[in-house]
Amino acid sequence: MPEVLLLDEPTSGVDPKARRIIWEILARIREVGTALVLTSHSMEECEALCTSLSIMVNGKFKCYGSPQHIKSKYGSGYTLLVRMETPNEISAAIDTILQKFPQSILKEQHALQLNFELRKTKNTTWSNLFKQLEDLVEPLKIQDYSLSQTTLEQVFLEFSRDVSMIGYNNNSNTK
Repeated sequence: MPEVLLLDEPTSGVDPKARRIIWEILARIREVGTALVLTSHSMEECEALCTSLSIMVNGKFKCYGSPQHIKSKYGSGYTLLVRMETPNEISAAIDTILQKFPQSILKEQHALQLNFELRKTKNTTWSNLFKQLEDLVEPLKIQDYSLSQTTLEQVFLEFSRDVSMIGYNNNSNTK
C-alpha cells in the first residue's frame, strides 16, 4: 500500500450503497497506515472518513482540525427541531422558544415543524437545554423535538455565506 493516497471526490455520482462500501474500503486502507488525502463537497463523507479536515472557500483555507473540533469551535450552537401536536399552539411555541432562548433564531417553519438555531453561550450545556425543553413539552403541546449539534454542512455554509456577503459588500462599494 502507498504511504499516501490522493482521492478527488471519491464517491461523487455513486449510489448510497456503493458509497458506503467505498467508505468501508477506505477506512480499512487508513487502518493499515495509509494516509488518505481527499477532496469532497460531501460533509457526510468528510465526517465518515476524515480524522482531520480543512474547509476551503474560494481557494482559501478557513479552518483546520478534527470534525468535532471544527463543529465545536466554528458551529453556531445547536439545531432544534420541534414538531407540534396541532397548529393551534405554533405561534405560542415560537414566541416562548424565542423568549426562553434569547439567542435563538427561527430558521424554518413547515406545517407542524419548527426549525430553530440555538446560539451557544458560555452557560449552555446539553443537560440545561434538555431540561428547559422538557419543561415546554406539555404546556406548548409539543409532540416531539430533537436537539443536535451544528453539522459540518452548516459550518461550511456559514463560511460560504460570510465570504459571499463580503464579496457582495465589496462589489456594492465599488459601484
